[in-house]
Amino acid sequence: MHRNLRLVLLKRFVNVPLMIVDKLLPFPESAEFPQTRMLQRMNARMLKVYRLDCFQGTFGKKPDGNFHRLLRVGYKVLARICEDDPYYRKWVGLVMLLAADEFEGREKDPQVLKRQIKEMWHMDLDALPDEFMAEFVEDFAELALCDYLGNLARMEVGTQLP
Repeated sequence: MHRNLRLVLLKRFVNVPLMIVDKLLPFPESAEFPQTRMLQRMNARMLKVYRLDCFQGTFGKKPDGNFHRLLRVGYKVLARICEDDPYYRKWVGLVMLLAADEFEGREKDPQVLKRQIKEMWHMDLDALPDEFMAEFVEDFAELALCDYLGNLARMEVGTQLP
């Protein structure tokens, strides 16, 4: 199957049910447990980055809202599960711990980072000396993971975004 067709079909398969789930599932009223509070903070940061990304026109003049809905429904489902089910709450906590471990163990070899960045983001950094990349390896490792979005996550915004 053609790659773009596969992606279009997958998005339709995901986006249509998410519209229904988003309308039916309310936001959790409270965050009693640490996992839920962490999810709340992460969700708030993700939404801030999403709005900044939209503001700079990444999704065109007007985003379709599908990714925003995916973030919202993902948060609603995970937060509700964390608040209601101790067994699932443990697993969400474990996901957070494993993600932190994975982030700590991320790639730091300049040659591998150059290849990853080139493959994922179509940026050719081959002209940069490995020594330079090694000096700023944390920044390049982040670039390999999420392109410019890490910068948006740390950006302080003084005005309310749309």
